[in-house]
Amino acid sequence: MGRYANHEEFGVNAPINYREDTTSESYLEGLAAIAPPGMKPRRTRGEKFEEKTDFKASARWHRNFDMAMFGGSDIGTTGFEDKQLDLESKRNGIKRIPGRR
Repeated sequence: MGRYANHEEFGVNAPINYREDTTSESYLEGLAAIAPPGMKPRRTRGEKFEEKTDFKASARWHRNFDMAMFGGSDIGTTGFEDKQLDLESKRNGIKRIPGRR
């Protein structure tokens, strides 16, 4: 069984989890795991990465996922940031499922 019960639950939870989980620490941890021995990623790379994973990036990620998986997007192709914000504000009755455990 999947993590989310339906697409609406996915649309409310996944973009928020994307923003919360894409931190400079997690990025640097991943880079360190694949770095050659003795090399360490620069902290500034992590900071730049985190700057680029804001609300707008999470809305774009959600739209691209919808396009790839379903051939269309429930938040549309124009003005999707506003529609994503609208979707996230409708959390009434939709259970919040945090990202990392």
